[in-house]
Amino acid sequence: MRQPARVATAVLVLASVVAIGRADAGPPDGVTDGPTITVDRPSINPGDRVLVTLDGFEGTAVTISVCGNRARRGSADCNLTASEGLGLDLDGSSTLTEFPVAAPSTTCPCVIVASTTNYNEVAVTPIELIGHPVGPVVGALSLEPLVVTVESRRAPQGIVANIRAALGGPTPYEVTVSVRNRSTATLENIAVDGSARRGAGDVASLVIPSPGPLEPGQTWTEMVRTQVPAPAVGRFVFAVTASGAGPAVSAESATSHLPIGLLILVVILLADVVAMVWRRKARRHRDVNGLVAEPALA
Repeated sequence: MRQPARVATAVLVLASVVAIGRADAGPPDGVTDGPTITVDRPSINPGDRVLVTLDGFEGTAVTISVCGNRARRGSADCNLTASEGLGLDLDGSSTLTEFPVAAPSTTCPCVIVASTTNYNEVAVTPIELIGHPVGPVVGALSLEPLVVTVESRRAPQGIVANIRAALGGPTPYEVTVSVRNRSTATLENIAVDGSARRGAGDVASLVIPSPGPLEPGQTWTEMVRTQVPAPAVGRFVFAVTASGAGPAVSAESATSHLPIGLLILVVILLADVVAMVWRRKARRHRDVNGLVAEPALA
Protein backbone atom coordinates (compact mmCIF):
# COMPACT_ATOMS: atom_id res chain seq x y z
CA MET A 1 0.00 0.00 0.00
CA ARG A 2 1.40 3.39 -0.98
CA GLN A 3 1.92 6.16 1.61
CA PRO A 4 -0.96 8.43 0.39
CA ALA A 5 -3.33 5.47 0.46
CA ARG A 6 -2.26 4.59 4.01
CA VAL A 7 -2.86 8.18 5.20
CA ALA A 8 -6.25 8.30 3.51
CA THR A 9 -7.25 5.00 5.12
CA ALA A 10 -6.20 6.24 8.56
CA VAL A 11 -8.23 9.44 8.16
CA LEU A 12 -11.30 7.55 7.00
CA VAL A 13 -11.10 5.11 9.90
CA LEU A 14 -10.70 7.93 12.42
CA ALA A 15 -13.64 9.78 10.93
CA SER A 16 -15.77 6.67 11.31
CA VAL A 17 -15.07 6.26 15.04
CA VAL A 18 -15.05 9.91 16.17
CA ALA A 19 -18.48 11.47 16.64
CA ILE A 20 -18.92 15.06 15.54
CA GLY A 21 -19.39 17.03 18.78
CA ARG A 22 -21.60 20.05 19.22
CA ALA A 23 -20.28 23.43 20.25
CA ASP A 24 -20.16 23.83 24.02
CA ALA A 25 -22.90 26.15 25.26
CA GLY A 26 -21.30 26.40 28.69
CA PRO A 27 -22.41 24.76 31.92
CA PRO A 28 -25.83 25.64 33.29
CA ASP A 29 -26.21 27.60 36.51
CA GLY A 30 -26.45 25.59 39.70
CA VAL A 31 -29.98 24.52 40.61
CA THR A 32 -31.49 23.73 44.00
CA ASP A 33 -34.43 21.43 44.60
CA GLY A 34 -35.67 18.79 47.03
CA PRO A 35 -38.61 17.78 49.22
CA THR A 36 -40.84 20.44 50.74
CA ILE A 37 -43.54 20.66 53.40
CA THR A 38 -46.05 23.49 53.76
CA VAL A 39 -48.94 24.14 56.14
CA ASP A 40 -52.17 26.03 55.61
CA ARG A 41 -51.46 28.63 58.32
CA PRO A 42 -48.35 29.73 60.25
CA SER A 43 -49.88 29.96 63.76
CA ILE A 44 -51.90 27.31 65.57
CA ASN A 45 -52.95 26.31 69.05
CA PRO A 46 -51.51 23.06 70.42
CA GLY A 47 -54.05 20.28 69.91
CA ASP A 48 -55.56 21.77 66.74
CA ARG A 49 -55.19 20.21 63.29
CA VAL A 50 -53.26 21.71 60.40
CA LEU A 51 -53.42 20.85 56.70
CA VAL A 52 -50.00 19.64 55.52
CA THR A 53 -48.84 19.46 51.89
CA LEU A 54 -45.81 17.35 50.92
CA ASP A 55 -43.94 17.58 47.61
CA GLY A 56 -40.70 16.35 46.06
CA PHE A 57 -40.07 13.22 48.15
CA GLU A 58 -38.61 10.20 46.38
CA GLY A 59 -39.42 7.81 49.24
CA THR A 60 -42.77 6.08 49.68
CA ALA A 61 -43.47 7.08 53.28
CA VAL A 62 -42.55 9.75 55.82
CA THR A 63 -42.96 10.46 59.51
CA ILE A 64 -44.42 13.85 60.48
CA SER A 65 -43.44 15.34 63.84
CA VAL A 66 -43.71 18.59 65.76
CA CYS A 67 -40.33 19.66 67.11
CA GLY A 68 -39.00 22.44 69.30
CA ASN A 69 -35.53 24.01 69.23
CA ARG A 70 -35.85 24.04 65.39
CA ALA A 71 -35.20 20.28 65.60
CA ARG A 72 -31.51 21.12 65.92
CA ARG A 73 -30.82 17.90 67.84
CA GLY A 74 -33.01 15.72 65.66
CA SER A 75 -35.60 13.43 67.22
CA ALA A 76 -34.52 14.49 70.73
CA ASP A 77 -36.34 17.79 70.15
CA CYS A 78 -39.51 16.21 68.73
CA ASN A 79 -42.77 14.91 70.16
CA LEU A 80 -42.31 11.34 68.93
CA THR A 81 -45.37 10.05 70.79
CA ALA A 82 -47.62 12.28 68.69
CA SER A 83 -45.76 11.67 65.41
CA GLU A 84 -47.67 10.12 62.52
CA GLY A 85 -46.54 7.94 59.62
CA LEU A 86 -47.88 8.75 56.16
CA GLY A 87 -47.71 6.95 52.83
CA LEU A 88 -46.93 9.23 49.89
CA ASP A 89 -48.62 9.41 46.52
CA LEU A 90 -46.41 7.72 43.93
CA ASP A 91 -47.77 9.49 40.82
CA GLY A 92 -45.70 12.64 41.39
CA SER A 93 -48.61 14.67 42.74
CA SER A 94 -48.70 16.46 46.10
CA THR A 95 -49.70 14.53 49.21
CA LEU A 96 -52.17 16.31 51.52
CA THR A 97 -53.06 15.27 55.05
CA GLU A 98 -54.50 16.70 58.24
CA PHE A 99 -52.09 16.54 61.13
CA PRO A 100 -52.79 17.14 64.85
CA VAL A 101 -50.23 19.53 66.28
CA ALA A 102 -48.99 18.40 69.70
CA ALA A 103 -46.60 20.56 71.70
CA PRO A 104 -43.02 19.29 72.03
CA SER A 105 -41.22 18.97 75.36
CA THR A 106 -38.66 21.63 74.35
CA THR A 107 -39.15 25.33 73.76
CA CYS A 108 -39.83 26.96 70.41
CA PRO A 109 -38.78 28.09 67.76
CA CYS A 110 -40.95 25.17 66.59
CA VAL A 111 -41.11 23.35 63.28
CA ILE A 112 -43.04 20.57 61.63
CA VAL A 113 -40.65 17.97 60.20
CA ALA A 114 -41.38 15.31 57.58
CA SER A 115 -38.61 12.75 57.16
CA THR A 116 -37.97 9.36 55.64
CA THR A 117 -36.10 6.59 57.45
CA ASN A 118 -32.74 7.70 58.88
CA TYR A 119 -33.37 11.24 57.65
CA ASN A 120 -32.39 10.30 54.10
CA GLU A 121 -34.93 12.91 53.01
CA VAL A 122 -36.17 15.69 55.23
CA ALA A 123 -38.39 18.75 54.87
CA VAL A 124 -39.02 21.41 57.51
CA THR A 125 -41.50 24.26 57.87
CA PRO A 126 -41.68 26.74 60.77
CA ILE A 127 -44.83 27.02 62.85
CA GLU A 128 -45.86 29.24 65.76
CA LEU A 129 -47.39 27.35 68.69
CA ILE A 130 -49.62 29.90 70.39
CA GLY A 131 -48.85 30.07 74.11
CA HIS A 132 -45.84 27.72 73.95
CA PRO A 133 -42.63 29.13 75.51
CA VAL A 134 -39.80 30.32 73.25
CA GLY A 135 -36.13 29.87 74.11
CA PRO A 136 -32.70 30.00 72.43
CA VAL A 137 -31.71 27.36 69.91
CA VAL A 138 -29.15 25.08 71.54
CA GLY A 139 -27.12 21.99 70.73
CA ALA A 140 -25.22 20.74 67.70
CA LEU A 141 -26.67 18.95 64.70
CA SER A 142 -27.32 15.32 65.59
CA LEU A 143 -26.01 13.81 62.32
CA GLU A 144 -23.64 14.57 59.49
CA PRO A 145 -25.65 17.13 57.53
CA LEU A 146 -23.98 17.01 54.12
CA VAL A 147 -24.28 14.32 51.44
CA VAL A 148 -22.16 14.67 48.28
CA THR A 149 -22.42 12.86 44.95
CA VAL A 150 -20.37 13.30 41.76
CA GLU A 151 -20.80 12.02 38.20
CA SER A 152 -18.45 12.47 35.24
CA ARG A 153 -18.69 12.06 31.47
CA ARG A 154 -16.83 13.09 28.33
CA ALA A 155 -17.83 16.61 27.32
CA PRO A 156 -19.25 17.12 23.83
CA GLN A 157 -16.92 19.01 21.49
CA GLY A 158 -16.03 19.63 17.85
CA ILE A 159 -14.63 17.11 15.40
CA VAL A 160 -11.04 18.37 15.60
CA ALA A 161 -11.04 18.17 19.40
CA ASN A 162 -12.68 14.74 19.22
CA ILE A 163 -9.93 13.45 16.93
CA ARG A 164 -7.31 14.91 19.26
CA ALA A 165 -8.94 13.15 22.24
CA ALA A 166 -9.17 9.91 20.25
CA LEU A 167 -5.40 10.11 19.81
CA GLY A 168 -4.81 10.53 23.57
CA GLY A 169 -4.64 14.33 23.53
CA PRO A 170 -6.21 16.72 26.09
CA THR A 171 -9.78 15.61 26.78
CA PRO A 172 -12.56 17.73 28.35
CA TYR A 173 -14.98 16.27 30.88
CA GLU A 174 -18.26 17.44 32.38
CA VAL A 175 -18.49 16.77 36.12
CA THR A 176 -21.87 17.04 37.86
CA VAL A 177 -21.65 17.73 41.61
CA SER A 178 -24.59 17.51 44.03
CA VAL A 179 -24.61 18.60 47.69
CA ARG A 180 -27.62 17.70 49.83
CA ASN A 181 -28.56 19.09 53.24
CA ARG A 182 -30.19 16.27 55.19
CA SER A 183 -30.35 18.22 58.44
CA THR A 184 -33.19 20.31 59.85
CA ALA A 185 -31.14 23.53 59.82
CA THR A 186 -30.25 25.95 57.03
CA LEU A 187 -26.57 25.50 56.18
CA GLU A 188 -24.37 28.39 55.07
CA ASN A 189 -20.70 28.90 54.21
CA ILE A 190 -20.45 25.54 52.43
CA ALA A 191 -17.26 25.17 50.38
CA VAL A 192 -16.87 22.57 47.62
CA ASP A 193 -13.48 21.58 46.18
CA GLY A 194 -12.56 18.97 43.61
CA SER A 195 -9.83 17.54 41.40
CA ALA A 196 -9.10 14.89 38.80
CA ARG A 197 -6.52 12.26 39.72
CA ARG A 198 -4.51 9.74 37.75
CA GLY A 199 -2.78 7.34 40.08
CA ALA A 200 -1.65 9.18 43.20
CA GLY A 201 -1.34 12.67 41.66
CA ASP A 202 -3.78 15.39 40.65
CA VAL A 203 -3.85 16.21 36.94
CA ALA A 204 -6.64 18.84 36.87
CA SER A 205 -8.67 20.95 39.27
CA LEU A 206 -12.43 21.47 39.46
CA VAL A 207 -13.53 25.07 39.91
CA ILE A 208 -16.79 24.68 41.85
CA PRO A 209 -18.76 27.70 43.10
CA SER A 210 -20.24 27.88 46.59
CA PRO A 211 -23.79 26.51 46.88
CA GLY A 212 -24.86 29.43 49.05
CA PRO A 213 -27.43 28.91 51.84
CA LEU A 214 -28.91 25.43 51.63
CA GLU A 215 -32.32 24.89 53.22
CA PRO A 216 -33.24 21.68 55.10
CA GLY A 217 -33.67 18.77 52.72
CA GLN A 218 -32.53 20.74 49.69
CA THR A 219 -30.06 19.53 47.05
CA TRP A 220 -27.78 21.87 45.09
CA THR A 221 -26.46 20.64 41.73
CA GLU A 222 -23.82 22.19 39.50
CA MET A 223 -22.09 21.00 36.32
CA VAL A 224 -18.48 22.13 35.80
CA ARG A 225 -16.01 21.45 33.02
CA THR A 226 -12.39 20.45 33.31
CA GLN A 227 -9.74 19.14 30.92
CA VAL A 228 -7.60 16.06 31.46
CA PRO A 229 -4.16 16.77 29.96
CA ALA A 230 -2.32 14.52 27.52
CA PRO A 231 -1.65 11.68 27.57
CA ALA A 232 -5.35 11.09 28.34
CA VAL A 233 -5.06 7.34 28.69
CA GLY A 234 -6.31 4.97 31.38
CA ARG A 235 -8.29 5.48 34.58
CA PHE A 236 -9.12 8.88 36.06
CA VAL A 237 -10.85 9.63 39.36
CA PHE A 238 -12.85 12.82 39.90
CA ALA A 239 -12.96 13.56 43.66
CA VAL A 240 -15.12 16.21 45.38
CA THR A 241 -15.15 17.34 49.03
CA ALA A 242 -17.76 19.55 50.74
CA SER A 243 -16.97 21.26 54.04
CA GLY A 244 -18.11 24.11 56.27
CA ALA A 245 -21.08 22.38 57.92
CA GLY A 246 -20.12 19.54 60.24
CA PRO A 247 -17.51 16.98 59.15
CA ALA A 248 -16.17 17.28 55.61
CA VAL A 249 -17.62 14.66 53.27
CA SER A 250 -16.21 13.37 49.97
CA ALA A 251 -17.34 11.44 46.91
CA GLU A 252 -15.60 10.06 43.81
CA SER A 253 -16.44 9.12 40.25
CA ALA A 254 -14.06 6.94 38.23
CA THR A 255 -13.82 6.84 34.44
CA SER A 256 -11.50 5.27 31.89
CA HIS A 257 -10.35 6.87 28.64
CA LEU A 258 -9.37 4.57 25.78
CA PRO A 259 -7.81 6.49 22.83
CA ILE A 260 -9.39 4.30 20.17
CA GLY A 261 -8.03 6.44 17.33
CA LEU A 262 -4.48 5.95 18.54
CA LEU A 263 -5.02 2.19 18.75
CA ILE A 264 -6.41 2.13 15.22
CA LEU A 265 -3.41 4.04 13.90
CA VAL A 266 -1.06 1.62 15.65
CA VAL A 267 -2.93 -1.33 14.10
CA ILE A 268 -2.75 0.30 10.64
CA LEU A 269 0.98 0.96 11.00
CA LEU A 270 1.64 -2.59 12.20
CA ALA A 271 -0.39 -3.97 9.29
CA ASP A 272 1.61 -1.74 6.94
CA VAL A 273 4.91 -3.00 8.37
CA VAL A 274 3.77 -6.63 7.99
CA ALA A 275 2.70 -5.91 4.42
CA MET A 276 6.06 -4.30 3.60
CA VAL A 277 7.97 -7.29 5.02
CA TRP A 278 5.77 -9.70 3.10
CA ARG A 279 6.28 -7.76 -0.18
CA ARG A 280 10.06 -7.74 0.28
CA LYS A 281 10.11 -11.48 0.93
CA ALA A 282 7.89 -12.09 -2.08
CA ARG A 283 10.12 -9.91 -4.30
CA ARG A 284 13.26 -11.68 -3.07
CA HIS A 285 11.62 -15.03 -3.70
CA ARG A 286 10.76 -14.01 -7.27
CA ASP A 287 14.31 -12.75 -7.89
CA VAL A 288 15.84 -15.99 -6.62
CA ASN A 289 13.49 -18.11 -8.71
CA GLY A 290 14.22 -15.96 -11.78
CA LEU A 291 17.96 -16.47 -11.39
CA VAL A 292 17.56 -20.24 -11.01
CA ALA A 293 15.30 -20.50 -14.03
CA GLU A 294 17.74 -18.64 -16.43
CA PRO A 295 19.37 -21.01 -19.02
CA ALA A 296 23.14 -21.26 -19.05
CA LEU A 297 24.92 -19.22 -21.73
CA ALA A 298 26.38 -21.21 -24.62
